[in-house]
Amino acid sequence: MRQKFTPLALGLCVLGMISVPVFAASHNQNVDQLAKQLAQLQKQVNALQAQLRYQNKQPVASTVSTGKTAKRHGATQASTASSSSYDATHNNNNAPISGISTLPTSGTTYIPVDVDVPGQSFVSSGPYIGVPLQFSGSNLIVNTPSVNQDVALLKVRKNIHERLQGLGVIEEPDHAHVLLSGQVEGQAYYQDIGGGPNNTNIDLTNVTLDTYILGPSQWLSSLISFTYDNLSGTADGTFASNSTDLNSRVYIRQAFFTIGNLSLTPFYGTTGQYYVPFGTYASNMVTSPLTLDVGRVKARAILLGYQPQLANTPYAAAYIFQGDTHAGATNRVNNGGINLGYRFSRSKWSGDVGAGVIANIADSVGMQAVSNSTGIFNGFGGVNGTGNERIAHRVPAYDLRATLDFGSKYDLLLEFITASTAFNTNDLTMNSHGARPKAFNSELSYSFQTFARPTAIAIGYGLTKDALALQLPAQRYSTTLNTSIWKDTLQSLEFRHDVHYAKSSYASGSLVPAPQASGQADNVLTAQFDVYF
Repeated sequence: MRQKFTPLALGLCVLGMISVPVFAASHNQNVDQLAKQLAQLQKQVNALQAQLRYQNKQPVASTVSTGKTAKRHGATQASTASSSSYDATHNNNNAPISGISTLPTSGTTYIPVDVDVPGQSFVSSGPYIGVPLQFSGSNLIVNTPSVNQDVALLKVRKNIHERLQGLGVIEEPDHAHVLLSGQVEGQAYYQDIGGGPNNTNIDLTNVTLDTYILGPSQWLSSLISFTYDNLSGTADGTFASNSTDLNSRVYIRQAFFTIGNLSLTPFYGTTGQYYVPFGTYASNMVTSPLTLDVGRVKARAILLGYQPQLANTPYAAAYIFQGDTHAGATNRVNNGGINLGYRFSRSKWSGDVGAGVIANIADSVGMQAVSNSTGIFNGFGGVNGTGNERIAHRVPAYDLRATLDFGSKYDLLLEFITASTAFNTNDLTMNSHGARPKAFNSELSYSFQTFARPTAIAIGYGLTKDALALQLPAQRYSTTLNTSIWKDTLQSLEFRHDVHYAKSSYASGSLVPAPQASGQADNVLTAQFDVYF
């Protein structure tokens, strides 16, 4: 049967065929718009879910410790996140989502990543190593020793990993992240020099910027520490003038990388320039302990360590390096040592005891550089004929130490360093015989609260033997009051009484005479202010 189309029917058919692609295009545009809206809503839902995870799974706040760091040796403060990537509190247009606060909102654990984009690179700032935990009531330590910082940073890394696990977030292993931390320190002091004129000064004693790099693997981390030199004068050969303000050079204090992951294994390795683990040298005092001046060694070394994370366990480290001093005509890898320790904890007291040995104490910083004027022994590394790195024989040394905490109120620090043999008379002497340097430091501190601020008072006694050439006193009596008025700051007031070697004593180094002993005593009053960031 033959069909006939009226003009109206024909027009409707043509219009239908034309409208099909138009409707399809319009439908696709609506779908795209809906997809964008859904994606935006999904991001907001993810942000809400992250907030709920944070509130429901937030672990008990914990601090990272370096041996005795959390209680005595400079406990670390939490680092607040400051990520340059997508923020869980903002939508895809970077507009704040109403009612949602920045993660994390509080706590003393490390969480320097964006929990919704954990793999993105970031730069964060905040105290994380060698900084006392403020407003905690724990003891305040002024002199953090800068020893075992690789272990401290591995514990920071472990804390970050555990924190992310508590939030249900997996950190991407193939991105590098940067944490920045630093310190600015100023001092004012009055010195009553026995047998000489009084001395006063106001000084910027320390400016340090630490850069801690996590990654790009979960097994790799590194530290670059920049600091500035506040010394003046040309005696050590590093300055062009005697002006303090015009010098102020910036240099790399430490730079090393560590391979290890304390979440998976207690073994680790470190290579670079750092203070090797011979001694600890922690102190409540503003002035460095005499043991540090004799024994602390900075080197470019390779280290292998064992650092279990359980309580009541031993730990160990062994290291080798090429020392500056050498007995032969050619300098080779000729120095190294072993460090052993044991941490323990009981119901009301805890402690850390240990011992160490090093093959040659002549490579310590205190023996390499002595602050004397030109023409007088300036350490084995002294310039212009004031020192000589080639010595007759190496001089090994031993370190014994103990740190005891009684009821979180009282702390006792003990450390003893001694050379195992005497130096050759061509290298270091004391009263016409080969010097055998020794140093001892002991401190007792008590912690309490003052106007809701942590406060600690400490008394100390130290002594040296055969250390006149190193310009160290024979005995030292000191007391210090430490407090923290503002968060991430430390205020200290120290009185120190140094008793020098008898006036009849004399010494030399590298066949160059050391300054004559005064036989007098010095009294020094020092006020110090530290700001950490």
